[in-house]
Amino acid sequence: MNAPGKVELETFPYPKVAPNAALLRMEMSGICGTDKHIFRGETTHPSAQETGFPIIPGHENVGIIEELGGDATDLEVEGRELHEGDRVVPICDVPCGKCFVCRSSFGFATSCLRNVAYGTTLSCRDPPHLFGGWAEYMYILPQATLAKVPEQLSVEAAVMTEVLTVAVCGFNKATNPYPMGKEGFGPGDSVVILGAGPLGICHGIMARMMGAGNVIVVGAPEYRLKLARKLCADHTVDINQFNAPAKRIEAVKSMTDNRGADLVAECAGVPEAVSQGLDMLRLGGTLLVAGNYIDMGAAPINPQKQILSKNARIIGVNGQTAASYATALKLINRFSQTIPIGQMVTHKFKIEEAERALQTAISMESLEVAIVP
Repeated sequence: MNAPGKVELETFPYPKVAPNAALLRMEMSGICGTDKHIFRGETTHPSAQETGFPIIPGHENVGIIEELGGDATDLEVEGRELHEGDRVVPICDVPCGKCFVCRSSFGFATSCLRNVAYGTTLSCRDPPHLFGGWAEYMYILPQATLAKVPEQLSVEAAVMTEVLTVAVCGFNKATNPYPMGKEGFGPGDSVVILGAGPLGICHGIMARMMGAGNVIVVGAPEYRLKLARKLCADHTVDINQFNAPAKRIEAVKSMTDNRGADLVAECAGVPEAVSQGLDMLRLGGTLLVAGNYIDMGAAPINPQKQILSKNARIIGVNGQTAASYATALKLINRFSQTIPIGQMVTHKFKIEEAERALQTAISMESLEVAIVP
């Protein structure tokens, strides 16, 4: 992607693999909402970082280790030895390891002050160039890490790992003890998901895995809501039918004993969803803000009515930790028979069809669209 809206095929030389680095032979790379934003020219990431064009997009990746550089066997996120031929998911963020955030206990690589990430901010301008998944090969830098995929998992299931990690981290934050009583999330709680895209459905899946009592997905179109009901949702609210915020809020309250939800996860990626999410919360409820990863502007909020009066807890989730990749893969593997997450991959396109793939993803007539070599 040389600029917003400009996708072209390029050829780069096969790289020499440095010590403590690796080269993956790509199998599949998902199209994230962030990729669609960048394609449209919406390029401001957390910490005000900008996409560095030209880039090779693709940060939801699965590949086979083609080459390991010297001393690179310890790149695995849980410390297991890696070998050429292993199937892995690369952690998409490349922390510097030196800034305040990296050396603190905060843990989110996305908050590294350098904020370098495969496929979104790391340009392919300089050698070895191959820093994104929409390619035949992907270069793994020495600072990066990999998560080994269980042998029995399909490529379609493994490609959903990065998306699920955001839900893993959000729910981990939401379940932390809180001193004011029953805030946060626990088994049996009601959960509302705003947004029926891959991020939203992965949050619904996470809620189901953690024992939620009632999962409600709010979004569109019916094509996505039908799959949401299959994978995670007890109820869905079609925003095309409930075509005003007040109607959606009333629908959610009617499904939660008129109290509102214990937990609302904003996965829609539009600022106004945050305000609507606050209105859907019960007193003492928790709001996860995970979808507004790209800066799409502001939304009006009434701090007294929507936050203070409700004792609302608001948690921002701007990505994931490296450790969450291993957790996500374990969960995908554990629930593979009852929650077939790989079914979220509804469309596959060759690299040569990348622009068509992006347009399909933007059209909403799909769920997870993937690029394959």
